[in-house]
Amino acid sequence: MEKLLIITELDQLKSISDPFRLQLLSMIAEEAKTGQMLADELEMPRAKVHYHLNQLLSHNIITVAYTMEKNSIIQKFYRPAAEKIVPSINIFNFNKENDAESLEAYEILMNDTEQRKLTDELSRLQKRKKAKKETATANEYAVYVMKI
Repeated sequence: MEKLLIITELDQLKSISDPFRLQLLSMIAEEAKTGQMLADELEMPRAKVHYHLNQLLSHNIITVAYTMEKNSIIQKFYRPAAEKIVPSINIFNFNKENDAESLEAYEILMNDTEQRKLTDELSRLQKRKKAKKETATANEYAVYVMKI
């Protein structure tokens, strides 16, 4: 499994934006599972689970970790393609004149006071998240990505 998968295509972003697919990703993150195993856990039709797995598979968000034959049926065990999946900072850069990476997207101009405020806010959010063991909101995630 890769350490990091950077989403560079809108189709990939669309495929991973579905809440049900995110749930499937979280379920296979710790242990590789088959579509049938996931369907049984969720008490859902196997066809629905397989449809969403195939969408993730076709966009290289998940991979087949291994296969196993059981009662002459080949079972596929799925895992995420990477430990962390993040969108590229340039995914929404529609005004590219050429294929070169847009460096402007990575530059944040701020004075020392603004930088201190941002650093303090990031520290506060990180402490709150650890103390409450809560998941990050979209805004916190965006700020975290900017910090990296």
